[in-house]
Amino acid sequence: MADRSKLGMEFPAYTFTIEKDKIIEFAIAVSQKDSKEQINPIYYDDEAAKKAGYRGIPIPPTFPICSFFWTGGGLIGTVKILGIDLNRLLHREEEYEYFGSIYAGDVITRKMKVIGMFKKGSGNRVVEATVLETDFINQRGELVLKARSRLMEK
Repeated sequence: MADRSKLGMEFPAYTFTIEKDKIIEFAIAVSQKDSKEQINPIYYDDEAAKKAGYRGIPIPPTFPICSFFWTGGGLIGTVKILGIDLNRLLHREEEYEYFGSIYAGDVITRKMKVIGMFKKGSGNRVVEATVLETDFINQRGELVLKARSRLMEK
């Protein structure tokens, strides 16, 4: 079970560059391959992105979840620090609040902290929840995204 003494804990900041190839990989992975829908060219073509009004290739809306796996030991490292049993883990919810745009080439500093830990349910149906909040700050010092992740442990 999650270690409740970790409530309020801040993880070390992590800085990384948004790579164009990672945006393309993600766009391909989440595309509907069995439909006629093609991958939006704004996610791989600079000219298409600029023609659509972007200053460069933007990230897809749910792309920030990828950074959870790139840093500080990734998912396994994070759940170990929090005392969560990986075998009982369920990624329940992800929420994004955008304050600006993120583009290929941007340098992002990710600052993550534990903002909530609680039990939900009763009897044999109790689960423990851990809520992480992550600020994404670009190379200009601007907060461009706030993400909230809810991890459940059954």
